[in-house]
Amino acid sequence: MTGSPNFSLDQTLIERPLKKLGKGYKSPKETQIFQQFIAQILKDLCSNPRPPKSALEPLPGKILLPQEYEFRKLRFAMPGLRGASGQGRLMYLINSAQNLIVLIWIYTHEQFEGRPGEKNLEAVLQDAIAALPEETGLSANINEQTNSLENNDNDQL
Repeated sequence: MTGSPNFSLDQTLIERPLKKLGKGYKSPKETQIFQQFIAQILKDLCSNPRPPKSALEPLPGKILLPQEYEFRKLRFAMPGLRGASGQGRLMYLINSAQNLIVLIWIYTHEQFEGRPGEKNLEAVLQDAIAALPEETGLSANINEQTNSLENNDNDQL
């Protein structure tokens, strides 16, 4: 997507799940590798919100998205984890009109074989939809958004 504008990230909803994933790493070095890995995924997502390892994801329950949004899931291998438990998933909304990505949920295959429970996912999506901006004034400064993940210590992630 050369020449395309970068997307801004709203990471509010994944702070807790991200912190939970970070606690799975035992050493500070492993945690740092995890933080850098996630920061790179987010940076890459801002440049290309539809990477090859992502796909449209069906909406749970009776959720209706605003027309300009799409719901996607990105699959990736988690650093330092093997087998099915090491398969990471990131669910997110894209609004191409506003160049906005709203991160919904991050988890491993060990936590959820398929995806989070329908009721839980529906609740998170409802919260996300209720908080969607009509017009975004978010900064597109990707380095500023992802550096906060790289610079966090164990207690913050």
